[in-house]
Parts: sequence; C-alpha cells; structure tokens
Amino acid sequence: MKKNCLLIVLLFLSFLSFAQKAHYTASDYTTKPVWIEMIKDTSANYFEVEKAYDTYFRSHTRPGGEHDVIGERDERVKHLTKKQQKKIQAENHMRMEVKKYERWHDKMRPYVQQDGSILTPSQRLKIWEQNKNK
Repeated sequence: MKKNCLLIVLLFLSFLSFAQKAHYTASDYTTKPVWIEMIKDTSANYFEVEKAYDTYFRSHTRPGGEHDVIGERDERVKHLTKKQQKKIQAENHMRMEVKKYERWHDKMRPYVQQDGSILTPSQRLKIWEQNKNK
C-alpha cells in the first residue's frame, strides 16, 4: 500500500515538472528552433520569441521562397535520392514554420505590453467588446 501511495506521489510530481513552463538557454536559441514551440505558448514573451528566432537564424540559413516554374518541380522530384527528398521535406517544413512565425509576429504586435508580455485572449476579447460598444 505504501509503495502505491509513493508511486502516485512520484507520478504527480513528475507531471507537475512537465507542466511547468519551459525555460530555454541562449545555446538552445542557437541550436534548436525553440521559437516554434514558443509561439504556441499564450504566455510567451514577445521579445524572447523574437530573440530566439533571430538567434537561431544567425547560425542557420533561412529558407527561401518557392521559385518553381509550373511543372518543373514534378520533373525534378522524380530523380532525387531518399536523402535529397528528406532534405527538401525538412526545408519545406521549416519554410512553413517561418511563415507561421511571421503571421504570429504580425498578429501579436498590437497586443504587446512594455515588458514583452502579450495580452491573453480573454483580455483581447474585453478590449474588442469595449470598442464594439462605443
């Protein structure tokens, strides 16, 4: 019985540690695209997300836009090795994440406070309702 109680307490404590907000270091900003996860967090600091994004792309190449001529991509893809296909898929994935970041960046800019915190969705709704009633 004591073992079961101890196990339950340990599981609960481990769950709490996972549920806490992730803290990233400067080396994380350089080596990992942590800004992808940061933009999903509604309590993220706007300036920290910008810093993570800019720091990551100082040491990595930012994916370019798609410059395909219609139909040319289909011919090019037919003759690629598995490694080349994975590289293209990774580039396409990163390109989409950059687009998501840019949309997030523009969408959140009006709601950034002096300290970098972003108004919560409920706070934004209150502002919208106040302006609607005017």
